[in-house]
Amino acid sequence: MKTGLLNRRVVITGMGIVSSAGLSLDRLWDVCCSGKSSVRRLDIPHFDSSVAPYCSPASEFSGKIEDFGDLDGNLKKNIRKGLKLMSREIQMGVASAQFALNHACLKSGIYPSERIGVSFASDYIITTPDEVLDGMRACRNGNAFDFSRWAQNGLVKMTPIWQLKFLPNMPASHIAIYNEFFGPGFAITNREASIGTALEESVEIIRSGRADIMVVGATGSRLHPFKLIHAIQQGTLSTEQGNPENICRPFDLYRNGTVPGEGAGALILENAESALKRKAVIYAEIIGGSSRCVIHKNKNAKDSNSVFASAVDDIEKSLTLTLSSLLQKYQRSPESIGHINAFGLGARQYDSAEAKAIRNVFGNVANSIPVTTLKGHLGNPGAGGGAIELIAGILALKNNALFPILNNRNDDLECPIHPVRTFGEPTGDSFIKLCYQKFGQSSAVLLQRWNEQ
Repeated sequence: MKTGLLNRRVVITGMGIVSSAGLSLDRLWDVCCSGKSSVRRLDIPHFDSSVAPYCSPASEFSGKIEDFGDLDGNLKKNIRKGLKLMSREIQMGVASAQFALNHACLKSGIYPSERIGVSFASDYIITTPDEVLDGMRACRNGNAFDFSRWAQNGLVKMTPIWQLKFLPNMPASHIAIYNEFFGPGFAITNREASIGTALEESVEIIRSGRADIMVVGATGSRLHPFKLIHAIQQGTLSTEQGNPENICRPFDLYRNGTVPGEGAGALILENAESALKRKAVIYAEIIGGSSRCVIHKNKNAKDSNSVFASAVDDIEKSLTLTLSSLLQKYQRSPESIGHINAFGLGARQYDSAEAKAIRNVFGNVANSIPVTTLKGHLGNPGAGGGAIELIAGILALKNNALFPILNNRNDDLECPIHPVRTFGEPTGDSFIKLCYQKFGQSSAVLLQRWNEQ
């Protein structure tokens, strides 16, 4: 190993998104600046819209090859052929990665393939009902489903490639194969906490010298009948009636739930030396990340509500450990952090847990450090949300202007933080992106403005 290799600086040289705000960074920043919301009435066939009436779909993404950006002939041909092997989540992930590669000016062949790796995260990806419908019909016994008939009657009705469309490692696999990247590759499935974990590991890979460039991202969707059922059972969705754009209110006194969304985000992490050598544009420096998991089984839980109440306590503990370990690992004081890009789900107990974790670590500094989130704008896209929000934070850092928490107007004593309410507040020179998922896993990433000195 070369001398000084572990002191390698890691920078971000490209970004790409698929989101309800659109398919470009300019569109995302326009949403941040204007305070627009992509939330709308739910329109999923055969789903009871009175139960979960709002959503935030990536409506501009059709899954056709035209939505994958500027591709050369062979790459375009190969991705088009592979679309039938991808679920919507995987398609969004691959598209966001291609956007990021174009943004970083990393065309195939201009950098040694063995020095480029891929780390891509995803939600739990579930088979869609239409994929299994014929098989289930073949197993009917009257009006009931007879599982004993599945092997003989049901499975034969499934297309042979159906499983490939829903494997969570497939975004990373497709990106590496299509672009001929032969460096380290892995997949993360920590749901909403995934992007922080993927970034943390990728930074260490570059610093260790195992790669010079990593394509890192996450994709997810909550707009799936089964996932909506899960969210309804957990009691996190907003069900009130009113203007869709005002429904999700993170950290607000009158918040009452989140909105399901979908999307993906990808970033190009690069060794600063190679980025400078190829004269790449550097958008930010990533210092590193931290992740923790706290799970305490509630032995006295008699129903799902009791289980989830315990999970909320675990979130506060997990985030507290993640934040404190991040600051300690990189020797940063709370006062040195410019702002916090929070998760901000918009659900009452979860926002309180996150805000209290910030207070636990930052103490009185929490009275003044700005906190923002994009959930009011984009809803909750699952694993893809953290990546999109991180990219929005980098755009804010570049423009030295924070975007407000949409619909946050009323202080809540249960959320002892300083929410951003007007556009343009200074970002400071660094920020932390927080992510967590509802069962105790959390992650945090520290980024700062690029300074070559």
